[in-house]
Amino acid sequence: MNKFLSSIPRSRLITYALILGLVPVVLAFMHIYSKSSEAGALQERVESLTEMALLKEKKQAVNKAVMSHYQDADRFYIDKNIESITLLKPEIEALEKISRQNNFIENEEVTNRLKSLKERNALVFAEGVVQTYPQFSETAETLVHPVEVDLNDLQNLLARIEDVEIGPYKPGRNAPQLIITDFKLEKKTTTENNEVFSLNIKLLKREYVPES
Repeated sequence: MNKFLSSIPRSRLITYALILGLVPVVLAFMHIYSKSSEAGALQERVESLTEMALLKEKKQAVNKAVMSHYQDADRFYIDKNIESITLLKPEIEALEKISRQNNFIENEEVTNRLKSLKERNALVFAEGVVQTYPQFSETAETLVHPVEVDLNDLQNLLARIEDVEIGPYKPGRNAPQLIITDFKLEKKTTTENNEVFSLNIKLLKREYVPES
């Protein structure tokens, strides 16, 4: 063994000794790096779980706020506040004024248009099957037939559906949560003073179980 070592140059022996001395250091570093990686992965996991918990807590808080807001909702809100809207009121008033004039000559077009606006152009919703869940119930509300509206009618209707103030229009009292599930709007006619659209809409009415 001594002969073998004596045959190796001194400089190479020193190099071998340095390499052998570094082996434990390298192994220790690899061990520390492995532990550090595990710790980093664990920290990321904890941060992810914390973020998910915060999001869940925030969502629950929002849900509680929504449930509290709609606790006193009126079951007949759609009947009282939406189906009661008179659509195209300025046009109806203008046609009535024309028909009341003394020199008015019976005009079938005017008469039919006025009759159509007053008798058929109304918001009427049909209720679907009620779906019941632990904390709320949902009912599909479908417009029976498309209606003609102008921009003022749209603002008024959306204010009462979305439960927010839009322009001069305010929501009704004790609105339930109403979610628009289908909305189709097509322009029909445009006059100098007004634009008329054909509207078809579907709603989802959500009513919450009173808190005990």
